[in-house]
Amino acid sequence: MLSYELFYARWHIPNTLSVFLAWVAAVTFAFFTNKFIVFRVKGTENRHNIIEELLYFYFCRAASGVLDIIIMFITVSLLGWNHTLWKFISNLVMGVCNYLAGRLFIFAKK
Repeated sequence: MLSYELFYARWHIPNTLSVFLAWVAAVTFAFFTNKFIVFRVKGTENRHNIIEELLYFYFCRAASGVLDIIIMFITVSLLGWNHTLWKFISNLVMGVCNYLAGRLFIFAKK
């Protein structure tokens, strides 16, 4: 939310582009925190496995990123509703989707 707020409210970057830029920053950060802290995945630290997991992580997160852009476009760009409130709501929806994808697909115990 902080990166979105900086892009949109502080630097006046258009809403949809701000959502996308914040998504890229968040997904990059989230991969490493999810892998090593949330799901505590061990034994896949070689470069090939990390790249494979990272690509799969981005692919799964792309679906929630598109959902985020759609929610924010409709509520902020079209309807003019409060951008901070709707970014929070969108993050909650995405958080649930992303957690389930991580638990069930990306970092599932093999």
